[in-house]
Amino acid sequence: MLLQLSIHNLALIDGMTLDFAPGMNVLTGETGAGKSIVVDAVNLVLGERADRDLIANGKSKARVEAVFDIADNARVRALLDSLELSGDEDTASISRELTSAGKNICRINGTIVPLQTLRQVSAQLLDIHGQHEHQLLLDSRNHLGYLDNYAADEVNPLLERCAQLYETWRASGQKLSRLRRSVAEREQRIDMLRFQLEELESAHLQPDEEDELERQKVFYRNAGKIMGAFDEACTLLSSGSEDGASVVEKLREGVDAIAPISALDDRYEAVYTRLDGLYYEVEDAVGDLVALREEMDFDQEDAERVESRLDLLRRLHRKYGATMAEMIRYRDKIKAELSELQDSDEAIEHLEKEVRHTARALSEVSTELTHVREQAAHRFEKDIEAQLHDLGMKNARLSMHFTPLAEGERRTDRFSPQGVDRVEMMFCANLGQPLKPLARVASGGELSRIMLGLKNLSAQKPGIPRSMVFDEIDTGISGRMAQVVSEKMSQIGDHHQVICVTHLPQIAAMADEQFLVSKHDENGVTRTQVVQLSREQRAQEIARMVGGADCESESNIRHAYTMLDDADRRKQELRAAYRA
Repeated sequence: MLLQLSIHNLALIDGMTLDFAPGMNVLTGETGAGKSIVVDAVNLVLGERADRDLIANGKSKARVEAVFDIADNARVRALLDSLELSGDEDTASISRELTSAGKNICRINGTIVPLQTLRQVSAQLLDIHGQHEHQLLLDSRNHLGYLDNYAADEVNPLLERCAQLYETWRASGQKLSRLRRSVAEREQRIDMLRFQLEELESAHLQPDEEDELERQKVFYRNAGKIMGAFDEACTLLSSGSEDGASVVEKLREGVDAIAPISALDDRYEAVYTRLDGLYYEVEDAVGDLVALREEMDFDQEDAERVESRLDLLRRLHRKYGATMAEMIRYRDKIKAELSELQDSDEAIEHLEKEVRHTARALSEVSTELTHVREQAAHRFEKDIEAQLHDLGMKNARLSMHFTPLAEGERRTDRFSPQGVDRVEMMFCANLGQPLKPLARVASGGELSRIMLGLKNLSAQKPGIPRSMVFDEIDTGISGRMAQVVSEKMSQIGDHHQVICVTHLPQIAAMADEQFLVSKHDENGVTRTQVVQLSREQRAQEIARMVGGADCESESNIRHAYTMLDDADRRKQELRAAYRA
């Protein structure tokens, strides 16, 4: 469960730490006080999209950290071990930091991790029901997912097999479609590929060839200048001019002239040593220069060959790729395609068999999946109706309607990774009325209660996160229905930690712990704070929620205490009934 939530520089919150308890935790407060900020903080821990506008005005970063008790959660401990993120074996810490510069830093037990890893872990610890989530029920495309989630143990293995077969069938079908082009089109393609391949292969492309050709081009275009420079340098440095010795000979004579006095003074010896070393360096360099000159072999035909080769490569670049590597890749690609097309008749026959075989297997697993879903749907309908009856909808009926495929419609183009089923929830809230599509007949309050029933069903299954967050689940309900919903949430709180944002006093009264979210002005700046309430403070807050012009009157306070006492008594009755 969630032990602690720390929030720093998020929206109107400078810094606060909330300590949550087991059971049902409720956050209340005036509209606009900042309850949504706490939900935003939870969403950040879950890895939801981060809005930089959440960073407090004037601050460079915002940070949220959640600490969870995982002592009895073997699944999460095993996951952390597999990710090498284990810390204290009894707790796990998840934090996320947003910066105004656009950075998004996630940590698990102090180790920086990718956002996807944070999502993977937090999804095992928290489940959030947003105030608009019940709107998902209005889209019948989501209904199959609720049934599959309900029957996950039976459905998931078949879904995995179905998805694998579908991907194989789809890939084979696409490949078969490519090969089934008309004969004329295929022959045209073969002719074009043959021409391109012959042009590329006759060019004998080499990966590093262009660099060497460019070097040779520079040499041939500057050969006269290079040879003239070599000739003049060799003459002056090695052969000498007509009227005297070479530079090397003159340098040797100069060095030899100093040799007799070099031993007389350390400074003379230093100069002599330097000049002597320079002589040998110059002599060695001149030897390299002479060798380079002797190696020079200018051939006009070679120069023309280099230019011609570069022209050819430039033409090929315009047609087949901007770089040598791209042209080589293209050559290999068309070579493989040409081979495939030339052997297409055999390949088509092989793929047709593969597609038929995969389609049969896919049809079989889809049929089995449909059967499992239909069996699960009967149980699901009974269970969700029981939930709705508990939530005050005693005449509610709900049916999962499977749309049958028409004659001849069960073709391979009707497959999907999820099978061949189309399912829609049919609903009726009153006696004597026919079942109709849920999206057409359910009110906002009914949708909220249906979604709460779905959440309660999922909470009873193993593997569901121990902490469940409800953001204004009270949308569209009031009066007696608010009391019924509060009792249902309290029941969830008996085996899951519940954190609930609400405006209804009935739900607040059923809480095990209550927090008040409020705003205040401090030095000209509005700030949000959250405080845990004592029983006396809870009575005052519930009296405010009940409302009226004189919400702090003695009678309203007495009524609030009565609500708290009745809630305590009702929780004991529900827990006794659950144990029985």
